[in-house]
Amino acid sequence: MILETLDLPAILKPFKSKLFGLTIQAERLQEIRQKRRPDSRYASIQQCQFEVQRIEAIYRQAHLPYVNTTAMSVEEIATFILQTLKPKNIRAF
Repeated sequence: MILETLDLPAILKPFKSKLFGLTIQAERLQEIRQKRRPDSRYASIQQCQFEVQRIEAIYRQAHLPYVNTTAMSVEEIATFILQTLKPKNIRAF
């Protein structure tokens, strides 16, 4: 599982310059998961907090940009990513 270490998975390393991380508040993730699998370990706040903390640590360790998407629309997320990456990685089509 990706969260066992703080290393970016080897399969993603060649694409590191194109990666952008997304994260979410643990409480919101728990709400979503509670609807999918009520009262499961998967939906527990402890599990959600652990997973969010670990993935953010992986992003920091790998020096990947990331954004908390809890209160953002898909359009806002896309705009944020394009504005963040455009100067160095995005080519015009």
